[in-house]
Amino acid sequence: MAPPNGGRIDLEDCIIVCGMIYYWLHRLVAPVTRWAPLWLNYAIASMIGWCAFFLFPDKRGNAVRNMAGVLGVEAEPKQIRHIAHRGFVNYAKYLVDMLRLTGRSLEDLERRVVVTGWEHFLEARDAGAGLIFVGGHIGNSDLAAAILAGRGFPVNVIAEPLHPPRWNALVQAARLAAGLKVIPLGSNAMRFLRVLREKEILAFLIDRPEEEGVSVRFFGRTTTVPAGAAALALRSNARILGAYIVRSGNEWVAHISPAIPRPETGDPGRDLEALTQALFDWLERVIRQYPDQWFMFRPMWPELQPANEPP
Repeated sequence: MAPPNGGRIDLEDCIIVCGMIYYWLHRLVAPVTRWAPLWLNYAIASMIGWCAFFLFPDKRGNAVRNMAGVLGVEAEPKQIRHIAHRGFVNYAKYLVDMLRLTGRSLEDLERRVVVTGWEHFLEARDAGAGLIFVGGHIGNSDLAAAILAGRGFPVNVIAEPLHPPRWNALVQAARLAAGLKVIPLGSNAMRFLRVLREKEILAFLIDRPEEEGVSVRFFGRTTTVPAGAAALALRSNARILGAYIVRSGNEWVAHISPAIPRPETGDPGRDLEALTQALFDWLERVIRQYPDQWFMFRPMWPELQPANEPP
């Protein structure tokens, strides 16, 4: 007897099944990563990431097309594919670090981080108008936020809910254990403004393509992205800084930018577009330096997506 949908796999059912697999993998693998030596974790993760490039054609296609957008038309296809493949390996290592992001492991990770631009953070904090950090899916954003929290600063991260809910609870509990405060993506804007009024830190990952938002030029192509970070900065008068932390061998390098100037054209719509563009100009410079640590497995630019493939 054929299934009611004619034999096709329902997307919602697929998401639920995948989520359950991720949940149990998390439950089983997390204790092992904290027990095993780091070099062994990285060796195993590298093999898994190398294989995942071939096992997930949709993610591979998105990563290769996105890397073509980053490297430009002068890049050879072989080079594009090689760097996209390295991105899978680095992402697997990032997952190891995320699973180890508690207690003694966090202290060990912080000892291997070199931070530049700390003075920019202190200057923005002392201005007393609230503080927003923006970053991208590059390097290890969880570690960057956890380091700030570990130094005694209240950090609120905006997290996209995961499915199923108990996997989401597991991941968010790990962030809470690292000293982070978690605000679900899509929460009421007043919640974010309250955080800024209380002089706490808001941390956003801004490179999430979506159909509704603000159009920006990113690596010479147009895409649509959320404007929440820029809108909050303009509405609250908070300082907004870019920050990232990337792998250098088995060590980490972190950088905090100076406060990104807010435009003052007198037109709220133009100010929002200009500040969002300024944030992506900063992020583009970062990704150009570390393209194999940009973990973007969604289609970033509509024009690079195959014509016969739905968004």
